[in-house]
Amino acid sequence: MTLSASATARHSGRRDAARNMAWLLGDKALALLIGLGVQGLIARHLGPVGSGHFAYAAALLQVGLGLSLVCAGVALLPRFCRMQAAFPGAIANIFALRFLASLIAMAAMMLFCGAMVGDPQRRQVSMILLLAVPLIEPFYVIATYWLSRNHNRPTVVARSCGLVLRAITVVVCVYLGAPVWAIAGAWVLESAVNASLQAYQARKAFPNRRFARFVRWSRMARYFSFGIRFVSALWLSQLFLRLDRLVLANWMEPLEFGLYAAPMQLVEVWTQVAYLVGTSIGTAYLYRQMRERTAVNAFLTAVAAMTAIGLVGLLGAWLLGPTVLRAVYGAGFDRSAPYLLAGAGFATLLFADQAIDMLITGLDLPRLLAAKWLIAVVVAVAVFFAGFPRFGAFVGPIGMSCGVVAGWLGLLVPLARSVNGGRDAASTP
Repeated sequence: MTLSASATARHSGRRDAARNMAWLLGDKALALLIGLGVQGLIARHLGPVGSGHFAYAAALLQVGLGLSLVCAGVALLPRFCRMQAAFPGAIANIFALRFLASLIAMAAMMLFCGAMVGDPQRRQVSMILLLAVPLIEPFYVIATYWLSRNHNRPTVVARSCGLVLRAITVVVCVYLGAPVWAIAGAWVLESAVNASLQAYQARKAFPNRRFARFVRWSRMARYFSFGIRFVSALWLSQLFLRLDRLVLANWMEPLEFGLYAAPMQLVEVWTQVAYLVGTSIGTAYLYRQMRERTAVNAFLTAVAAMTAIGLVGLLGAWLLGPTVLRAVYGAGFDRSAPYLLAGAGFATLLFADQAIDMLITGLDLPRLLAAKWLIAVVVAVAVFFAGFPRFGAFVGPIGMSCGVVAGWLGLLVPLARSVNGGRDAASTP
């Protein structure tokens, strides 16, 4: 009877993971298609230089979102999976906490733009995109709730509506010859629609509940104390994923940087698939087996699955990369194909790394996660400085790959001890 129940639970976990993955992959497929179309329109309308400005602004936007992660989904998800009630209060207080953090992060990144970004058009585009930070980051807590319930449809619907509206806005702006700031405003409009729909879905899920009445400074402080343990790791990971563009933008000519940044944006979209798929696997499969003797086998299976998905992207970049770049961006971006292939190789490592991050998070080892990303950032920057004179823009994916591998090597021994310790504890009668 026990064996039958265990087998049923395993099959249920796999079905949940498959359903989650289907919704999330569908979401990212739409994001990829719309992202390709929007980037292509901007590139054809503004050329490599203008496209580079938007790529740099998008990188700053993601860093700004990362600075808001005081109680992020990666820390909340295992906790939400265990919760059976009290969700309105948790959502309300975490939302308020993240909203305050997003306002501070937006202000900090605005100051950075004003002080460090010299090109006027790049600075203007960056500041407009940063206005979306408080419209994006706080609402991830609602998406985390749906993910913990293995019900991703509401999140996907909201995000898809925002993406479609962004695409329509960019098309209209390009057709009318609108100024660059109007095109940048499409990102803010997308975020506002996404936020509105997610708020509506939360109210529908918890009818007759006024979320504002649940907000208490004392509860916010407790969630802050819980989530702050993962903050340094999350900040460093968000910085690392955009580190190449933030650094190389200062060393390369605008035209060359635009040719590099365009394919790396595609790579970043692909790496977001790694996060979403990895989170889905963690929710429905890996986290549930953390305290069982099969946890190590589950982890190795997750690593193999994530690596296989990453290799599919690498194969696609090799076979279709030049064709996709020409179809989307035009002949002016033919020289970007090698960058896309190199970036896809780096992304394969990130797919495998996502399973490692899920394991570290499930074991509740935030300091180890922070150490891994700190090592990755330091090594990547060192490779950038040492290798740029010789490798040029290719030092971006080279340095990032070296950073990921160095992070793995740095945590190999302590992570193995933690896993073995968890297995010993699980086997203790």
